[in-house]
Amino acid sequence: MSSHVVFGAGLIGSFLGACMHHLGINVALVCRASVRNKLAKGVTLTDYQEHQARAEKLNFLDSDVLAKLSAEQINCDFLWLTVKCHSVEQAVQDIKPLVNKDTVILCCQNGLGSDKQVKDAFPDNIVLRVMVPFNVVELEKGHLHRGSQGHLTIEQSSQANISSDLVNLLNSPLLPVALTQDMQALLWAKLQLNLGNSINALADIPVKSMLEQRGYRLVIATLMQELLAVSNELGLTLPKVTSVPASVIPYVLKLPNFLFTRVANKMLAVDPTVRTSMWWDMSQGKPTEIAYLNGAVVDTGMRIGVSTPANKRIVALIKALSHDNEKKVDGSGANTNGNAGKTVNLTRPVSAKQLQKLIG
Repeated sequence: MSSHVVFGAGLIGSFLGACMHHLGINVALVCRASVRNKLAKGVTLTDYQEHQARAEKLNFLDSDVLAKLSAEQINCDFLWLTVKCHSVEQAVQDIKPLVNKDTVILCCQNGLGSDKQVKDAFPDNIVLRVMVPFNVVELEKGHLHRGSQGHLTIEQSSQANISSDLVNLLNSPLLPVALTQDMQALLWAKLQLNLGNSINALADIPVKSMLEQRGYRLVIATLMQELLAVSNELGLTLPKVTSVPASVIPYVLKLPNFLFTRVANKMLAVDPTVRTSMWWDMSQGKPTEIAYLNGAVVDTGMRIGVSTPANKRIVALIKALSHDNEKKVDGSGANTNGNAGKTVNLTRPVSAKQLQKLIG
């Protein structure tokens, strides 16, 4: 039986590892002591479609012990890297004891570009990108809940059957899994949806409550339209990852509430408690992935000559709030001392009206 290790098991990694364990897969988790303590007595797994399972006696690898071992002493066929984008650089050093010449590394990060660090560090290993579309929340200690739709999607490997075998091994009601031949286009389609993460962090309310307010949807639609302009210039055809085609999503978001609730009922099929990972990061005073989400749109736009002012301003807002809730940001997204330009005092929650004014 192949051996799997989930490295950096937070909410997504713990859900993934617990689902594997429930399926009878040989898997071990590398996680913080606080996470291990929550999972040590078993994990209850549920989702928004009322599937349920119980995973008992999970296996853990202690990071201190790991650092003293070599790859030859640890059998790791598949290494699932589930840390945040900004933690990949350090993780590349930490996973060295796990990576032997045959280890397949699966990068499960949001956004664009973080897998390059892994490929540069392990040029002789197969490195596959994984798109995780759903949210996971901790309803209580030892209870992980998948709160939204979507298939965990694995990039097609150049070597026969590796990716398809993984799909067949993992696919289950609690963890739907699929395969893609064009991960780059899929990641841009996922990025389009993830642009709302920053707005959720600023709004400081659950995702479902945010989507029920047209003002916030208008802001997200503007961010998405800039992304679509960039992806079109790149020549990408974004796959359909929701019930609505990528190019149509901004128009659906702009609909009046009474029409939106009818047309986009699947968009609203989100657990009412779900908040985005960026909301969690900001709420806990941790670094955010803004540079790999809205920031990736801005950077790519600058490189190919497509203007992305709304995303640029949102990046500035997140950075300002992440460092100092009393900082001032002008209408262009630049930090200001308050003596020039239009300024606002930024504190969470930021209203939809204020966001519209700032990006307008």
